[in-house]
Amino acid sequence: MGDPWLAAALGRQSAWALGSTLAFCAAALAGVQFGAGAQLAVLLAAVIVTGMPHGAFDHWVARPILARRLGRHWAIPFGAAYLGLSGLVWFAWQATPGATLVAFLLASGVHFGLGDTEDGLAPTRVPKIVAVSVYGTLPLLLPVALHSDAAAPVLAALAGLPVSAMVPVLRSTPWLLPLWAAGFVWVVVAAWRERRGVAERLATALGFALLPPLLAFGLYFGTGHAVRHMLRLGAWHSPCDPRAATRWLAMTAVPAGALCAAGVAALALAGRDTTVALLTPGFRLIAALTLPHMLVTASLERARAPP
Repeated sequence: MGDPWLAAALGRQSAWALGSTLAFCAAALAGVQFGAGAQLAVLLAAVIVTGMPHGAFDHWVARPILARRLGRHWAIPFGAAYLGLSGLVWFAWQATPGATLVAFLLASGVHFGLGDTEDGLAPTRVPKIVAVSVYGTLPLLLPVALHSDAAAPVLAALAGLPVSAMVPVLRSTPWLLPLWAAGFVWVVVAAWRERRGVAERLATALGFALLPPLLAFGLYFGTGHAVRHMLRLGAWHSPCDPRAATRWLAMTAVPAGALCAAGVAALALAGRDTTVALLTPGFRLIAALTLPHMLVTASLERARAPP
């Protein structure tokens, strides 16, 4: 990885993600029922604390790359391009929500897969595209195939369709599970033989199998994907000083989280239906920001790659 403290930090992150996911799974197996309020609380905590903040660093990543080419006015074209791409996605949500949902899920799968195979997490004996596909579809396929009725209201609201039309679509997806499971076993066994981390991946799969979709996604997004990204950002900024990296991360993450919390509160007060008033615009906003965020993340990985 090239960063003296990053490996240890990622190890602690993985242990925290593993422990929290297994704790919720144990509670579910013990008969605990997680209602809509509990699921939403975990998801919103994940989005506010690490989810939205992990994308708030994109301008810092872009700055050294663009400043070399565009000088001190780099922020103007960056802001225009970033907001322009986000605006196009937001417009697509309004014009063709069904097609945009499909595109968003595909893009999210690629983004999650690339994030979960970085820093030595993917086995070298398995083609990278297989590892990316398997890990990237884990948080997307399992909830819709195993918990179709629970996932249908959220996806129907995003697609602008009635729930009754979404349910049969999702119920038709379990046939994909054997193919995915075969790929998952291949990747995990190869990673285990190469002494690469698989415990968190196994716990994540168990979480999506046992827990309601919103709860499982909140745990994956909040303790896994977003935290790993911020740790890599800290190592990119201060590869030899974890305290400096922590201070730098906090300077952006804390205000971003506070702003996100204020936005969530405003959306919650805007209507009575939680799915329509909160989840739908929230997920659509995340989708609008995903495309430029993916491009910036790719730039970061190129910058961190050894020459």
